[in-house]
Amino acid sequence: MIEKFDGIVLRTLKYSDSLMIADIYTRSHGRLSFLVPVSGSGKGRARRVLFQPLSMLSFAANYKKGKSLSRISDVQPYMLYSTVQSDVVKSSIALYLSELLTFALREEGGDEALFNFLDRSLVLFDNLENGYADFHLVFMVQLLRYLGIYPNLEGYTARSYVDLLHGCVVNEHPLHPDFLMPAEAVPFVNLLRTGYDSMHMLSLNRELRGTYLAILTTYYRLHIPDFPHLRSMDVLRELFD
Repeated sequence: MIEKFDGIVLRTLKYSDSLMIADIYTRSHGRLSFLVPVSGSGKGRARRVLFQPLSMLSFAANYKKGKSLSRISDVQPYMLYSTVQSDVVKSSIALYLSELLTFALREEGGDEALFNFLDRSLVLFDNLENGYADFHLVFMVQLLRYLGIYPNLEGYTARSYVDLLHGCVVNEHPLHPDFLMPAEAVPFVNLLRTGYDSMHMLSLNRELRGTYLAILTTYYRLHIPDFPHLRSMDVLRELFD
């Protein structure tokens, strides 16, 4: 049965000389994989451009639950970026976010709240004219809520430790290595409480930005099975260096 989809491209992989696989997070069914016809012609190259990471597409596919791959047709953007793909900083952040989402969003099953969060966040990112160097950090924090792994900050004080392994704050030194000392925890908890509307107040330097990125990545690794080292993380570090 032909079904209409809205989706956000996570990544593409070569399948054959005339086909590629696109992993897409869809509004109605969560993460799905589709076959995309491509070729060396101008039309084929244009289609590849449509499937850049984080592209927002409307398309049709003969989808059947349990079927491994459905072929896509009638593809068109439902939102076109104006700056993400032309600004070197934004495009590097977008590459990182697409890799992050590739490994964080693995399940089928629609989650409209999560899809709407991704949609709103990416539109906001595209529209920001300045102050977006820390966007990926705030995005990672907000995404934790939709993944159900946001840390419990109840009872936090300036003397608390942040237990990254158990996702909570504690008043005693944890007996494992994945935690933050109280002095480290204070600014990190401030980051956890930061939204897009207050993102401009972070004003992080290069060192702090790298530290928070490493802490958040560790947290994802601890709470998402088989979460790998993200190769694009090294690109971000070089960019901000």
